Amino acid sequence: MDIIKTIIVDDEARIRRGIERLVRSCGEEWEIVGMFADGKEAYEAMMQENQSFDLLITDVRMPEMDGLTLVKELKKTHSFSSLIVSGFDDFQYLQTALREGAMNYILKPIDREKFREQIEEVKERIIKQRSEQKEVQEKELQLTYTKQVQLLSEVTWNHDTDVSLLNWTREFPKGTYRLIYVSTDQKLSKTKSEEWEAWRAAIEKLITELFGREWQDDHRRYWWWRGTKLSFWLLLLDEEQVVSSTETKQTLQQLKQSIQRLTPFTVSVAFGNEFEDVSFLPSIRNQLLSLLQFRMIQGGNQIFQLDSMQDVTDEAPRGISAAIYKSTHQILHALEQKPDEETEKALQLFFHEIQSLSLPAALQEAVHYLCIRIINRWMEHQGFKEDPHVFTEALQLTQHAGDFAQLKDGVKHWMLRMKNKMLIHHDSNPMQQAKEFIQDHLGENITIKRIADHVYMNPTYFCESFKKQTGETVLDYVIRNRLEKAKKLLKMTDLKVYDISAEVGYQDTKYFSRLFKDWIGQSPSQYREHYVNRE
Repeated sequence: MDIIKTIIVDDEARIRRGIERLVRSCGEEWEIVGMFADGKEAYEAMMQENQSFDLLITDVRMPEMDGLTLVKELKKTHSFSSLIVSGFDDFQYLQTALREGAMNYILKPIDREKFREQIEEVKERIIKQRSEQKEVQEKELQLTYTKQVQLLSEVTWNHDTDVSLLNWTREFPKGTYRLIYVSTDQKLSKTKSEEWEAWRAAIEKLITELFGREWQDDHRRYWWWRGTKLSFWLLLLDEEQVVSSTETKQTLQQLKQSIQRLTPFTVSVAFGNEFEDVSFLPSIRNQLLSLLQFRMIQGGNQIFQLDSMQDVTDEAPRGISAAIYKSTHQILHALEQKPDEETEKALQLFFHEIQSLSLPAALQEAVHYLCIRIINRWMEHQGFKEDPHVFTEALQLTQHAGDFAQLKDGVKHWMLRMKNKMLIHHDSNPMQQAKEFIQDHLGENITIKRIADHVYMNPTYFCESFKKQTGETVLDYVIRNRLEKAKKLLKMTDLKVYDISAEVGYQDTKYFSRLFKDWIGQSPSQYREHYVNRE
């Protein structure tokens, strides 16, 4: 039933109560949300309470504020229909107002049947307007969703997005987000394209049905889009932080099982920690892509959480000999307390032990075990969250090595880089280093990864630390400094706008001009003209 909220305004209490009884007699859908003796009283109450309503029934003549003025003032902030109650001596005055505002009216003394007819007409119009408004809103929401999905897709496809090109992330709702990556475990090289499309459509339907049911209400929203081949991304929004990591995992478990039941595939799922700034997406994407590579070690058909790398214990896994386990511990000890020569000596002992392994899989497992232990030690040492890139590099060591000599060289260089990360002086200021790096590279493509790599920090942790220590996001800092430089160039040079745009890192001049106007309040040309006129 469509409830129609109604306000009654009349300076005569008897008429006010009579209108109330008439309205209530028209059906249960009519709800009286306010009764007032004067237009001013009604106006102030509606503005203070910010209350919405559907119909205003008001007398014309009242002492403080007349009915027509009340309608006019409330129309500035509220959307509603109005029914004017008028005496015969007001009629000519009322006719003029009706031509301007097209309001319904009824003459005093009020005829019950005519009143009910008017009320029914108003009701039909309100319901029709609601339906039309709802349709428009749904179209707007769908258009917004489609645009947002396109932008999200570009972020996951493009691994070198300049940080200031993520300005659109401000348009996303406030709340707690979580990014999820779903990927099939099987390869599709011999699969017919029509079968591939059918399976992809089936998985997409499962995602839409499950999350449409489990994750679509007043406080939760989701976006999904395609990755490469049979992989998919999900972005979940929990505005009130009521959904736990365990509940999210349970929903993903349902999805994984449904895909396995309805398609020939198993899937692995990676999901990260919660975050509030959508501009963190590029670094979190990298984390999940790297996290999913754990299936190379632990097998597929699993759900991997971002803290999985910290679950490796001090116990040697099956397949790792006591000698390899011992040499790994010697390397870990040397990394923090010994010079490079001692570290390399311990590493040579490790190479000696694994060189005798007869199976490539055993060799790969030993190298991965060493790398994971080093990464875990680095995390403990620094107190930082996991860096996905070092793990990716570690996995690639065995994949890209052409022979044992290349493998040794790759492991050695990777390990020494990790040692440098551990030995960064604690009294250094990585945020100041990051600022200086940004200032020195304003005209280049600046990504979160580039800045974070420069200060040896995990991208997501770097973004959080930067905002905590400086009071602004990396995105804001980059944009602000680029535009400050642009303002100086507009003031002090006669360079063309497109030259200045490129000078401060924007190859798209239209985007630069739009961004400049959003931040400065004027277009670059207007800003230059204003500055010249002041001179």
